[in-house]
Amino acid sequence: MCNLVDNTVEHRFEMLQNGQKTFVDYANKGDVLVLLHAEVPVSLRGQGAGSRLARAVLDDVRSKKVKLSIKCDFLLRFIAKHPEYKDLISS
Repeated sequence: MCNLVDNTVEHRFEMLQNGQKTFVDYANKGDVLVLLHAEVPVSLRGQGAGSRLARAVLDDVRSKKVKLSIKCDFLLRFIAKHPEYKDLISS
């Protein structure tokens, strides 16, 4: 079950995993959502937490029909490995 929350006050998508908060910071630039930085606690790294967070955020963005610009290296690498999300990136 996905518990992704769009925290509009903090400009971040947040998701609890194993009782710990993971998040992606973003900014709105007109009609494009800019994903700036993903954060996963050290204790969750290497367990798929980053991938679960990335999928949840990208699926949420897709459902809202929003285009993306990505500044986060982790998310860029994730999309390179999962080309089904490349259509979300603004040209």
